[in-house]
Amino acid sequence: MSQLPILLRLISLLLHSSAKVGLALFIMLAAITGQAAPTVITNDPATETAATDTTFASQMQPSSKALSDANQELLSRNAQLQRQVNDLQTQVNVLIYESKGQLFLYGAFTVLISLLVGVFISWLVFVRRERW
Repeated sequence: MSQLPILLRLISLLLHSSAKVGLALFIMLAAITGQAAPTVITNDPATETAATDTTFASQMQPSSKALSDANQELLSRNAQLQRQVNDLQTQVNVLIYESKGQLFLYGAFTVLISLLVGVFISWLVFVRRERW
């Protein structure tokens, strides 16, 4: 109850002050009221159950052997998945190189056919010119 006059004074300052000072006073007011909250200790069965649960939880902790076995299993699974990733990466690289090779061949055939068509057209033009 000794904090009641302090709270009233803070509230009156809060109402008559600027925004920054009012915010600071509001935070102080919230801190004081939070500290003034009484704590009640009761013999509640729920709290006893919580204490029992912590011991039950401590009993249900896995043993170091079980953790070691699970760790080894996960490591072997990780190694297996890493091998699969490497195999798939190799397959991707092979497909990329094959597609680049195919594009090179398509380009080479296009140049060769264009060259043959150019020679044929020039031959037709020069042969026709001689006939005139």
